[in-house]
Amino acid sequence: MKLIRLGGIAIFLASAFSADVMAAGNDYLCTIEKLSLAGGDSGVVYEFYKKNYIGKQFTVERASGLMAGALKNSYLTKPQVIDWGSKENSYKVITTMRREQGVGAGSNIYALTIVEYEQGPKKPFIFLENDKVYFGHCEHF
Repeated sequence: MKLIRLGGIAIFLASAFSADVMAAGNDYLCTIEKLSLAGGDSGVVYEFYKKNYIGKQFTVERASGLMAGALKNSYLTKPQVIDWGSKENSYKVITTMRREQGVGAGSNIYALTIVEYEQGPKKPFIFLENDKVYFGHCEHF
């Protein structure tokens, strides 16, 4: 720990600030492996999503929870990290958008869970986007 004096005020700084900030150090690169739709996993709509998302990638900025690439979780509202993940818990991010926050077309919910405590470099994920669920794995980068 360091002691810094500024104008007679002593400020203690931990070398890594806090456990939460340390946990937020490594971003993720994620690959979509499968998906499921509330309306069923067959038909034209399902095949469209399957063709356009399976095998695609997205990134997750750990500090903010922001997703970019094939899947996104922020259009007009910011994501909120609710758990940094650990050896016992998953990394979790939620984003909501009420009807009045958007263009008036409707509300949206997004929830990402990455199983941080999974052994090995590949961490399973699940992402809920309204009536669609995506599954795959993420790796730190």
